[in-house]
Amino acid sequence: MVNRSTSNKPNPFKRPIPFATPKRWIRKTVHAGVTLGLISFVSTTTYNFFVGDVTLSFVKPHGRYYAFNLENENSVDQIVKRFEVEYPPQKPIAHTTRAIYVEPTGTGGYVLPGGNTSSFPVTEFRELNGKMLPANKITPFLMPPINSKNYLQMDAAVFDVTFETAPKSKALSLIDRMLKAVGLRNKVTKQRYLVVDNLWIPTNSVTVDDAVRLACRDDDSLSVGDLCPAHAGG
Repeated sequence: MVNRSTSNKPNPFKRPIPFATPKRWIRKTVHAGVTLGLISFVSTTTYNFFVGDVTLSFVKPHGRYYAFNLENENSVDQIVKRFEVEYPPQKPIAHTTRAIYVEPTGTGGYVLPGGNTSSFPVTEFRELNGKMLPANKITPFLMPPINSKNYLQMDAAVFDVTFETAPKSKALSLIDRMLKAVGLRNKVTKQRYLVVDNLWIPTNSVTVDDAVRLACRDDDSLSVGDLCPAHAGG
């Protein structure tokens, strides 16, 4: 037996509404865009963290001081953990820049103003330690004179610059230490410089003589006179 009340009830008809869910699609689109943007940002940041580095470059002499740049090519802020300049054992080569008065010692020698010994203020430079290097920025700074006597100019000298940086973020700093421990990142950056003609020239030479010889070979403009006999006068 058929239930008439049930069979005679018309089936409800719902007209499809093509624009019934625009907010849902907008939310999905925005969510997808934000997700892709975050993925892109994280990927770029991670890539730059792994391949980015902090580089040191000499700019120009500034009186008795020297202008340098530290460029953070990393996408995260870095902290300078250590920055130091060393003067390896060598025979100094220098000349006076003005007339000076020397005192005879009575034994055939002479005493220079301030004594016959000189210190190297640049090796006491520690002002960068603890300094933050902003991401993708250049941080300029001045290095002190390479000798303590203002009437002497070093004709040729070798200095070793060593510095170490770490991410400011504690989480990234931990990752950085792990990568350094397994050798995937350099623990420190060390660069040897030949200071000649008031310029800091990167060199891989072991001795001052080798560094000067290579500098004279590669640069005719060095006005170091007797140090570059083949180039003297031009």
